[in-house]
This record gives sequence, C-alpha cells and structure tokens, in this order.
Amino acid sequence: MRVRMQNIDRTSAEPYYLQLARIIEGHIRTGTYKIGDRVPGETELCRSFDLARSTVRETLRVLEHQRLIRIVPRRGAFVSDPTDNQWKLQVTQGFLETGAHSPDRFIETSVVRSGFEVLPDVAAEALKISKGESGFVIERIRHIDGKAAMHSINYLPSDVGSTLVGKPVLEGTASLNQTLNEGGFSIYAARREVAAIGAPADTAKMLGLSKGAPVLFVQSTSRSEAGRVFDFYQSFVRSDVVTISVDAEASADASQPSGTVE
Repeated sequence: MRVRMQNIDRTSAEPYYLQLARIIEGHIRTGTYKIGDRVPGETELCRSFDLARSTVRETLRVLEHQRLIRIVPRRGAFVSDPTDNQWKLQVTQGFLETGAHSPDRFIETSVVRSGFEVLPDVAAEALKISKGESGFVIERIRHIDGKAAMHSINYLPSDVGSTLVGKPVLEGTASLNQTLNEGGFSIYAARREVAAIGAPADTAKMLGLSKGAPVLFVQSTSRSEAGRVFDFYQSFVRSDVVTISVDAEASADASQPSGTVE
C-alpha cells in the first residue's frame, strides 16, 4: 500500500528517526495502515524521505519496541495486533501454545537438551521427591517469527518423563502440555510466580541478550487432580518480544477470585 506521508522537518531539533516513527505511528493510529498490513520497507522509506538506512532501521526498531509493528525476517514489517504476542498465564495452557496465537505467527521450538538426570535441589523440593533423585529434564528455546522469546527448563519425576520418550515433543514439534495430558497427566491446579531479574549468562546467550539484561522470570508448579506435583519449570522471558497477560474474574463465590497469579 502506497500512502502519501508528511515530510521530515530538517530544521527541527527532533531526531529524524523519531519524526519518521511519529509519522508512521499516525497512519497506524488513524487506520491508514491496518492490523496485518505491511508497512513500507527500508528501501522505500529511505527513498521517500531521503534518509540513511541506519536512520530508517532505528525508526523501525522504535516502532517495534512500542509494539506497533512486528518485523518478520525476510518478509518485512507488519502492523501488530496487540493480542498476538501475549502469553496468558492460564492454568491448563502452556507457553506459546499454537492455538492461542494468530495463525500467521511463526512459533518455533528448539530443544537444547532432554533426558534423565539428577535434578537440582530446588526442583526436587518442588516435585516433593528426595534430593539427589533422578528425574526428567527438557530444556528449550522458544521463538516467535524468528526471534528468541523464552528459555525454559521443565523438571519432571522419572515416571512422568518416561511418557515423553520417543515423542515429537522432544524434537520441538509438539506441545509438552498436550503430550503430558495424553500420557495421563492433566493440570488441575498450578502456581505461577513472576519476577523481573537480570538474565543469567547462559540464558542471555541463548536469547541474544547481554548478560544481566532484564528478563521476566516465571516459576511454575503444576498439580494433578489428586494433588501430585508432576511438572516444575523455570522460564526466562524476553518481554520485548512477548508480553505476559493475566486474566482475572470473580468466581461463583465472589470472595474467591479465579485466575489470580500469586
């Protein structure tokens, strides 16, 4: 779509990249560019406004940071749907379940490691098993549209982990929650804890960040209807790529709200 745009004010003290960002934002806010529309690319913007490519790239970075656009590698920049990149902290749904996002979002999982090993003390305590006992570990990196969004490690008791052996989830091509559900381990209740921290060195490297860069740390335990904790995970989330959304509503007993995160 070709749209007539304002000119850059060369006499203004406002940086060119911010002027251009404001111009494009105006067209998004007024609906000239609608959700899903492709905005002009770097080459077209450079030519139209007589700007350096580095200036235009900074403009697109600003708009992406404001969540007005999303940049898809090798395809271009598109007007964002504000609900597309939300992870809802729901009891029965895992992170980046495909069905919870728009079909044009490309969600990819890379499995860093998986298998049986001695669990760290914090995981053993959460799963209520003996310290030094073996369990199953699956460590993954999740991507949205080619951008690393989350580094996560799930810890499971050995009998639970054995249901994953030989399954597509260990190749990053299936949902962990769904695979566990099919193996007889359904989430009845869960506790999620969220905190802002500096990214550990290994996480920062996997997410393309500098060591100590701010990330959201999510720690979770999932329980069966019988009350058994069968999954404990720790996740590090890039909030510049995906946001965390929490829905809350009153239950039938208004004194006991549902959907809360403690």
